[in-house]
Amino acid sequence: MCLYAVVLSMTFSTTSFAQTSQVGQIFKQLSATPTVRANFQQQKKLASLNKTFVSNGEVLFSKQNGVLWQIQSPVQASLIVTPKKLVQKTQRTLSQIEIDKSPYGSVATMFLQLMSGNEAALAKNFNIVSAHYSPTQWNVTLTPKSSLFKKLFVRVDAQGQRFVDRIVITEKANNATTILFSQHTTQPVQMMATEDALFKLAK
Repeated sequence: MCLYAVVLSMTFSTTSFAQTSQVGQIFKQLSATPTVRANFQQQKKLASLNKTFVSNGEVLFSKQNGVLWQIQSPVQASLIVTPKKLVQKTQRTLSQIEIDKSPYGSVATMFLQLMSGNEAALAKNFNIVSAHYSPTQWNVTLTPKSSLFKKLFVRVDAQGQRFVDRIVITEKANNATTILFSQHTTQPVQMMATEDALFKLAK
């Protein structure tokens, strides 16, 4: 499933006024919408096996609640990420960790912090090495700050238009994870009963 790889990294480091301004514009645009839904495809490439593993599903970002990843293939599972907890639920299992008690907590909340425009939270663990913004296209390149994250991955590249369209995580040993988002919509704004129930698991 590898969906934990989806929550891998982001960065913020002031290198110039121009770049800081670009980053601010990106996050301002992303944070303008309280609810975003999209389809996603994750491609996990393992260089040692010369093989790419693919998973598909739907993702829901809710500024009020968090991020809900609903994996549909190759297995069915839900990954709920909030500022406080990370919960993984399958038909038969349920596991959870406290974000502040896990060294991977800040990694898990990356997409949530990105979509909500939380630069301060991202700044704790990551550095922005480049950023570009225009009304029709933006992109940022990010590198980890901590020695722990540096052991896991090299960089993260994110790009999009109105929303996040693509995240590429370059890992150690030439491995890589690419997450593609499509068919974005801001409707419905209200949570469905099943979605609300999943978010409550992470309260």
